[in-house]
Order: sequence, then C-alpha cells, then structure tokens
Amino acid sequence: MIIGELSARSGVSPRSLRYYEAQGLVTSTRTANGYRHFDEDAVEVVRTVRTMFQLGFSREMVLAILPCATGQHDEVDRDAVRGSVAAMRDDIDERIQELSTTREALTQFLDQR
Repeated sequence: MIIGELSARSGVSPRSLRYYEAQGLVTSTRTANGYRHFDEDAVEVVRTVRTMFQLGFSREMVLAILPCATGQHDEVDRDAVRGSVAAMRDDIDERIQELSTTREALTQFLDQR
C-alpha cells in the first residue's frame, strides 16, 4: 500500500509516517515511480508506534520494545526491554496518581457553591 493508504488505515499522518521510516521504526520499499510501498503488517506496526509515543516512550525505547510488540522477540535483549518497560509502567503510575489528585481538586472546586 502507498503512504496515503497507510495513513488512512492507521490514523497517522503521512508526515509522521515519513518520520517513523526515517527513524527505522517502519520500513518500505520504493516502486519504479519512486512511491513508498508498505506491507500489510505496517498498519499494526504504525498503530503500535503511535501508541507508544502517545504513552511517552522515547524513540530509543520504541526502537528497543517494538520487536517485542511485533512478534520478533528473538531480536531483543529481553532483560533490558523488561527493565525499560517496568520503568515506563512506574512512570505511568505516577502520572495517573498526579492526574487523579488534580481531578479530585477540580471536582472539589466544582462542588463548592
């Protein structure tokens, strides 16, 4: 599929797709006319990358974890990946707590008359 179709199917802009490709997060081949051609599995890879970025993963962490997320477990240092994922999970837990505290404060403000 070409970049426009991948964008439509994954919900990721063509600009972001070009960035993902430049960073080695997704691959394509070039057709004779120079268009990028992505395999069918690129849709799920791109969605996974987008989700990781939305969760706050760095590019380096995405590069380290992506093989696990796409079923290529043999290509990674599992202990390093587990440590990175555990650290990210702990960071997310902290952010959830901060957001919960903020939500409670906003609710208290709204409940005041």
